[in-house]
Amino acid sequence: MKSRILIFAALMAGLGTANAWAAPDPPLASEPDAAANAPAPGTESENLPEVTIRGNRSELLPKLSSFAYGITEPVNGEALARWQTPVCPLVAGLPRQEAEFILTRVSEVAHAAGVPLAGEQCSPNLYIMVTTEPKQLLEALDQKRRQLAFGEASPSTVDEFIARAQAVKVWYNTSRLQPGGAAQSRGVPPAALISGGGISGVPVYSGTWLNNSHLKSTSEFSFSFVMVVADLKQLVSLSRGQFADYVSMVSLAQMKSPPQLGDAPTILKLFDGTPATAQPGLSTWDQAFLKALYETDPSAKVQISQLGLHMMREVAP
Repeated sequence: MKSRILIFAALMAGLGTANAWAAPDPPLASEPDAAANAPAPGTESENLPEVTIRGNRSELLPKLSSFAYGITEPVNGEALARWQTPVCPLVAGLPRQEAEFILTRVSEVAHAAGVPLAGEQCSPNLYIMVTTEPKQLLEALDQKRRQLAFGEASPSTVDEFIARAQAVKVWYNTSRLQPGGAAQSRGVPPAALISGGGISGVPVYSGTWLNNSHLKSTSEFSFSFVMVVADLKQLVSLSRGQFADYVSMVSLAQMKSPPQLGDAPTILKLFDGTPATAQPGLSTWDQAFLKALYETDPSAKVQISQLGLHMMREVAP
């Protein structure tokens, strides 16, 4: 891990950086509290028919589920990845004050979502790099330290990633784990039985009823290393709060590329229009999604379908 830090530091040193935000803005608060905007006792809204409330909830659930399906990207089509080892973010390419703001905000979002966080003295595994030359930085990593930065990805996959015309690009390195978070062992699975051997066919390993369940996967996926590369030239019109929340969203969950957002209120639309018309920070949907991702069982084959239900508890309790 130390070698990766030194390599990134050396590469960043040769690339242009600057202060992206002329004036600091305060840490973004969550959206207004629903209780603060609740109608005063005695108003007409106080006695709304119960059927109306149920109707709104029944309409909301499909929208939340569609949002979850539209942004998630299962690894190898199997399961969703998330941080199962404590995340340790590092920001490079910004002045100290701005970097500390980003680190603080990412940590706050992670804590609220139930993401495991490392202590102050930790080895970085989430790299947030801001540069005026993102393509040059990624090409240098590809040429000098391809395996360290991009793992076993094919050259065509890496080339396609570098060529993407995006303000913020995210590379996810994941590791496969056994349910419960243990690294997968090689050879015969623990407590395995052999069935189907002999003349009728080849031996087949079968574990416990849980491993054989159609509802449980034999694998989970954890982020081992996530790299966020942002083009400083495309950030100058954003508030640092918007950027910090966008980075939090895309680095704590593996996003589909491109995500299918529809009319969902989400920070993921930050670069779809002008910053003035975008979300000022994480929406309640965004926060509910992250919390649901880290609450649901990562080995459950129905995890994605469960996200909407968990989000509903946060958005419309």
